[in-house]
Amino acid sequence: MTLASSDKRRSSVVLRTISHGAAYARHLVRGNHLPSDLKWSRPGTPPVLLAHGFLGTRGTMQPLAQRFGDDGRATFTYHHGTFQLRSLRASAQELVEHFARLERSLGVSQFDVVGFSMGGLIALHAIKFMQAHRWVRRLALLGTPTDGTWAGLLGVATVGWLSPSVWQCLPTSDFLADLHAAPLPPGMRVRQIHGDHDGLCPLPTPLPGVDRERDFVVLPGGHSSLVVTHGFYEALRDFFDEPEPEADAPVARDRPVTAESAAE
Repeated sequence: MTLASSDKRRSSVVLRTISHGAAYARHLVRGNHLPSDLKWSRPGTPPVLLAHGFLGTRGTMQPLAQRFGDDGRATFTYHHGTFQLRSLRASAQELVEHFARLERSLGVSQFDVVGFSMGGLIALHAIKFMQAHRWVRRLALLGTPTDGTWAGLLGVATVGWLSPSVWQCLPTSDFLADLHAAPLPPGMRVRQIHGDHDGLCPLPTPLPGVDRERDFVVLPGGHSSLVVTHGFYEALRDFFDEPEPEADAPVARDRPVTAESAAE
């Protein structure tokens, strides 16, 4: 690779990251007061619950909610506190209560869950420590810093005096040590999906219990790309649509996830 081609590729990555960041920001300002998520769901497919990340809102999950809805999946965007400043353990408890409310009101007992960034830590804690696995069929961790992130120091410097969650995201935190030490519930399938240019969530190691070849997915993009580009959505959709081992026939898919599609 020549110096000129390397510079051109680097410039393309920067421009794409800026574009995806701008798209993410447009949805961020939509806030948490959005129309109902409920749509008709394809028979045999559980609803999808989407958990946003730090300083996020339900609006940031709208690109994914729209795509899942277009594919016939009922979706719920889960709002866990103002900008997710409080303890991740408290947010995990609220997630458990949210599952219970949905089960009571809708009669639905199984969900597929997408946890974006810090939202993935919340969902993982709820599953490992609060028996949320009774409601979760599959969990997708989208750009989730399971090994922690030193980018959390920016949060510590600005809102650390009122936000336990920014301390819990640091690589040295007891919260993450406990999260790693606890095993996944038997039969719980988790997929980790990451962008190869994610400056906020450095590429972690696969969690114990996650199949490195099948369920540790790295595609081109940055942190915002994870929720606004189609390629990352395809990785989610294919994971949730994949039949259980005892199923006789595979679920049809539009096309496989490729590096080119992830950058769309």
